[in-house]
Amino acid sequence: MSAHTEPAEDVLQPTTFTMPAKLRALALGLLVGGGALFAYALSSEAWRAWSAGLVAAYYFLSIALGASVIVAIMHVTKAGWGVVIRRVPEAMMAYLPVALLTMLAVCGFGMKSLYEWSHPDIVAEDHLLQHKAVLLNPTGFLTRLVVIIGVWSLLTFFIRKRSITQDSDGDVKHTQRNLLFSVIYIIFMGMTLTLGALDWLMSLEPHWFSTMFGVYQFSGAHAAGMAAILLITVALMKAGLLPHVNENHLHDIGKFMFGLSTFWAYIWIGQFLLIWYANIPEETGYFIIRQDTGWLCLWATNLLINWTIPFFVLLPRPNKRNPKILVAVAILMLCGHWLDVYLQVLPATSHFAAEMGTLTSGRGPYFGLPEIGATAAVAGLFLLTVMTFLGKASLLPAKDPYLSESLHHHQ
Repeated sequence: MSAHTEPAEDVLQPTTFTMPAKLRALALGLLVGGGALFAYALSSEAWRAWSAGLVAAYYFLSIALGASVIVAIMHVTKAGWGVVIRRVPEAMMAYLPVALLTMLAVCGFGMKSLYEWSHPDIVAEDHLLQHKAVLLNPTGFLTRLVVIIGVWSLLTFFIRKRSITQDSDGDVKHTQRNLLFSVIYIIFMGMTLTLGALDWLMSLEPHWFSTMFGVYQFSGAHAAGMAAILLITVALMKAGLLPHVNENHLHDIGKFMFGLSTFWAYIWIGQFLLIWYANIPEETGYFIIRQDTGWLCLWATNLLINWTIPFFVLLPRPNKRNPKILVAVAILMLCGHWLDVYLQVLPATSHFAAEMGTLTSGRGPYFGLPEIGATAAVAGLFLLTVMTFLGKASLLPAKDPYLSESLHHHQ
């Protein structure tokens, strides 16, 4: 960080990105092919298809959300080092309005298959659900979803717009106003992410609760967002489009990946230990289901690939400056985040499906056409959106007042 706010003296040519035809074809292929698989899964086992849809929709929402938080933190802390890579997370957070549509589609059309509180007959026989009906009802649920992700989208739109406008006029006021918008965004996001996570994921098991669930979602999204930023940044570097990004910038991204994976593990272990030693039936049921014979291996693998491997691989300084190692760890972390979301959804929805008599494929774990189709379809949508917005502005914020600091960043 630095208090330096003088315009950069470096005279730089704007660098633009054009989506390669092969990448566009890949994204469209994922979207269409995945969508077809998802539609087929809906016709054969609806509860599982909607569960896979929720995993995919929330997974990519969380990645975009993590990227948006990173952009906001850069503005609030006046972190000069990250200016040369900032257009990557700015393009990623532009996915938030699309994420609103995917979440609305999955949670709206799939509500009856996912959430037991959406069934009036079940609520009528459950005293606890009757008390929670003030919050857990279809109208309130969908309204909060639209408002929460809608405001996230609006605030990040203003942040990105001012950043791009500064490329034309070089006015330092855009940086100052983005600091204000970022403060507002971080405060609002911090409060509403907990409410959103309670709605979208925790209410899959409405008799269970955890006071650490909101920060748990934040930690996972933040780590996944940084891993995705690393992958896109390295790809652009290899294409020669980010010539000013060097091993010093990668080192900082690597440190974030290292620290954020450890923060996620701290919350994961803290939540588990608090529930384990308190031994309250309303809380322990969550882990009992996930430590059942079928799910136990995946439950243990979650900690292994989200923290243990990234921690020891990224511990040495040279590894945090090596693009090949960073890419491998980033891919592992993104796979781990998908598994983390999967383990929050499928054990719960399969248990509900068993109670409803719609479970036809055993108690799990599950991995097949529904999971592949839903993830591929939303991945294609994510790629198309991010790559499109990546090409709508220069990859280098050439008139940012902290650019000089970023160009000469060394550690």
